[in-house]
Amino acid sequence: MKRIILALVLFTLVFVSCSSDSVNGVWVLTEWNVNNGFDINNDGIINTNILNEIECVNNETLVFDSKGVVTSNNTFNPSIDIVLVNGTSNNYVFNVECDEEGVISFATTYTINGNEVLISDRVATVNGNKLSRVFVDAIKIYNEDLTEIIASKDLTLVYTKQ
Repeated sequence: MKRIILALVLFTLVFVSCSSDSVNGVWVLTEWNVNNGFDINNDGIINTNILNEIECVNNETLVFDSKGVVTSNNTFNPSIDIVLVNGTSNNYVFNVECDEEGVISFATTYTINGNEVLISDRVATVNGNKLSRVFVDAIKIYNEDLTEIIASKDLTLVYTKQ
């Protein structure tokens, strides 16, 4: 019986330490994904990764330490107004403003459960060297006079481990 308990304890310690080690380090924001994408820069190419469509500087990183703290010193925060042209189903006008007023930083705790990382009560998923966080209904689509939200889309942030 003691051997079984000891084996379970050792397995748990190895599993937790391996999971923690796989998250520790620097993760760079590499994708800002929206289903079906947009052609914000009017080059004729629709991208699901909005980072490929806008010229805002992106220096966002997440740094996970071994003590359960995640920090970011540069967050990526552009303002994007998406307007559906009246009478159309896929003709949009975009207003993009890059956040150049300063840097937003944060530090918070995280916990790991398998391939899920809980960051401030928001779940992120690790798959290999990619970490994804989904923000439900984060992208708003407005009517032409910007008085009504007529649709919304989820935004998925993808970070790549360095």
